[in-house]
Amino acid sequence: MTAESPLEQKPAHILCVDDEPNVLKSLRRLFRGADYVIHLAESGAQGLEVLAEQAIDLIISDMRMPQMDGAEFLTKAAERWPDRVRILLTGYADIESTIAAVNNGKIYSYCSKPWEDEEIKALVAKAIEEKRLREERSQLFEIIHHQNAQLKDLNSNLEAKVEQRTEQLKKSFKQLDSAHKSLKKQYSDSVKIFAKIIEMRPGISNGHATFIADNARRVAIKLGLNEKACTSIIYAGLLLQIGKMSFPDKLLGQAYFLMTPQDRHNYLNHALEGEALLKNMSQLKDAGTLIKYQFEHFDGSGYPEGLHGQSIPKGSQILCVVRDYIAFLEGSMTGKKMSSTDVQQRLENKQGVFYDSEVVAAFLEVLAETKANTIRPIVEISCTQLLPEMEIAEISHGEQIFLKDTILTKKIITDITALREKVGNRLIIKIRLGEEEKPN
Repeated sequence: MTAESPLEQKPAHILCVDDEPNVLKSLRRLFRGADYVIHLAESGAQGLEVLAEQAIDLIISDMRMPQMDGAEFLTKAAERWPDRVRILLTGYADIESTIAAVNNGKIYSYCSKPWEDEEIKALVAKAIEEKRLREERSQLFEIIHHQNAQLKDLNSNLEAKVEQRTEQLKKSFKQLDSAHKSLKKQYSDSVKIFAKIIEMRPGISNGHATFIADNARRVAIKLGLNEKACTSIIYAGLLLQIGKMSFPDKLLGQAYFLMTPQDRHNYLNHALEGEALLKNMSQLKDAGTLIKYQFEHFDGSGYPEGLHGQSIPKGSQILCVVRDYIAFLEGSMTGKKMSSTDVQQRLENKQGVFYDSEVVAAFLEVLAETKANTIRPIVEISCTQLLPEMEIAEISHGEQIFLKDTILTKKIITDITALREKVGNRLIIKIRLGEEEKPN
């Protein structure tokens, strides 16, 4: 490839590995019509043979397979072909094996089984695009290296040629910067997708991740935190509930204040589980630390280390306030929904005990600016998370609104499910949290 020619876009080669032929057939059908070449293997051993013979771009492997499971297969694939993108199909019950795959197989992302067709298609498309961006960036580095070598050979009197080469370098650096920014966006989008996958686990609060991440970011900016700290807070907010993935349904279904002391201890331990899952990922390590200390209290009575005051990471203090606000609103703390006014009053009353007064003040300013103190927070959820008695704020598709300000019944949920099958995953569902404000 010359310096002027663009990166050729050839069909991506995808290898699907699963011991169930029907699953492989489903994956082949799913990607039919896309610009992909699909390869199939019914075991890890067959998958390694295909990798040795074909220029594979992306691997989709099931976790549970006989003889060689997905974690072992992806680990071997990563050792021999590190530039192949790896995606793991797994259930929430396989959390320990999934951790092994993350640490040893260096996987790009997870996907729950059974999967949502549009989500896995979007995940694969983003992974392929990111791989191509990396390849393009590598080629751009080669171009820059070559041009630097030419510049060294230029005669000092050839001023015009020097200027020409300098301009080419500027153009190359501009392309490199654009590719780098695109890679950062792809990574952020992947974290958001994984946050949605976490909330698909029955019992994990719906729509909280985006609300917590966005409002925690606003508070961090108000408090003057730098860009790197804000990014870690956003990632921590999106993945705040990752440690709950291994919880039993019974524990997830209880309000915190109604738990036994032992159940409360087990529940709080999800902060440590979350940190353990993220600490070996360089871009998420700081976010993992914030998740670990999310239950520390300002007066030193918190968990897990009893940190006091400003020894608690500022990001953890921010996440604690925003997390508790939305949890009290929806009733997962006390078992009963509360109004925004009542929750704000509680936050103020617990300043210096549970919360940093500076963080509470900044968060209340954010609520006032977004009018969230008079309008109950609205969060987006998936169709599968709808339950009777939820209050729909709005259901839309494009610019068309199908439903607005409605309390759900089983009949309405059935109608919404039918509508989703008709229009697909582009159906946007937003619900309203908390209870109506009491009149003065």
